[in-house]
Amino acid sequence: MKKIIFILTCFLWLNANAQNKPLIFKGRFFTTDQTGSYYEITSNQIFKTGKNGQRQFTYSNNILGEISSVDVSNPMKIIVFFKEFSKVVVLDNTLTEQGGVLDLNEVSLEETSLVCSSYNNGVWYYNPIKYQLTRIENTTNITNTSANISTLLNINIQPNFLVEFNNRVYLNDSTNGILVFDIYGTYIKTIPIFGLTSFQVKEKYLLYVNQQGNIETYDFFTLEKTVFKPLQYSNIKMVRIENKTIYIINSKNELIQDTIEL
Repeated sequence: MKKIIFILTCFLWLNANAQNKPLIFKGRFFTTDQTGSYYEITSNQIFKTGKNGQRQFTYSNNILGEISSVDVSNPMKIIVFFKEFSKVVVLDNTLTEQGGVLDLNEVSLEETSLVCSSYNNGVWYYNPIKYQLTRIENTTNITNTSANISTLLNINIQPNFLVEFNNRVYLNDSTNGILVFDIYGTYIKTIPIFGLTSFQVKEKYLLYVNQQGNIETYDFFTLEKTVFKPLQYSNIKMVRIENKTIYIINSKNELIQDTIEL
């Protein structure tokens, strides 16, 4: 009996340490979905790995240029944007193309610079010429359009990241902060966080890497910023959280997974 307990204890110890052991990260960027899977994105490939650490599926496209963004908010309908050629591809949870390639030039969205998923299978597109957000369902049905954001706020904006979460749309500008809109494209407020290229929106907070290379959260209710374990995690490039697991890419291009409570 003691031998069985000893073997089980060793197994659990080894499994826990394997989970925290850094993995070499070869992608340009990564993202995660609500199931705990993470996606490593290179110039023209996406690798999906399950929460058990096993690679599950791969998507590759050599003819549409470099992948600009991947939105897995809905892991059954993954939005892949190829900005250079104004193309959008929708993938299912096995990274298989659904419905072919959408050419934005054919639906008057050729100036699009940012794309993200929206509720009810919709998609948001940002036009940097008109400084405008447009929401579309079923490829061509325009449901919502924002005002000219630059004129509305009397600022010059150059957004670099777009995401929708919990009936709010977040448009990031590294100089002016994070512009927040409702699901109809109406401007609500600006969150004063600067210098970001991406972030993750959770129920109660924003998660991002600050300009000092530390993991930081911004609480929606208290408006406080909190640095997460600066002595343990520094020189960070990217970070995501799903359930109780944090995924970290450091300056050594190592992927670290850790269990946390936030």
